[in-house]
Amino acid sequence: MTPEIFWLILGLILIIAEIFIPGVIVIFFGFGALITALTTTIGLTGDIYLQIIFFAASSLLLLILFRNIIYKRIYKKVPAGNNPDTINLEIGKIVPVEELIEPYEVGGKVRYQGTLWAAKAEERITPGESVRIIGYENLTIVVKKIHKEE
Repeated sequence: MTPEIFWLILGLILIIAEIFIPGVIVIFFGFGALITALTTTIGLTGDIYLQIIFFAASSLLLLILFRNIIYKRIYKKVPAGNNPDTINLEIGKIVPVEELIEPYEVGGKVRYQGTLWAAKAEERITPGESVRIIGYENLTIVVKKIHKEE
């Protein structure tokens, strides 16, 4: 099997694998393999070591540049990883307050995705009230009290 065919087949397998391994990661390695197949075909990456380096670099570059964009379009929320990504945070989601939140202090708790999370807000919010997620800081969810007029 020629290197071009190997990279082509690997790329197609990885792209198809994305269907079974959701997360919008594997597909970028598939495209990296397809790019490597193309560069090998036109003679830019003849040596196997250069092909592997090119595959890794192109895959990671595609992953860094496009993952968040594609993930948001598919799942309508940001991915786990580097933004609100750490907890698949859904900005705008309304969640219940479980423990008292004091203004500008971390210590209150909200229930999000079935788990209690540290929360903070600009005003006092008592347990039982509902809040809207407006952001995050590290692993603390920043919320805003929902007032009757909202």
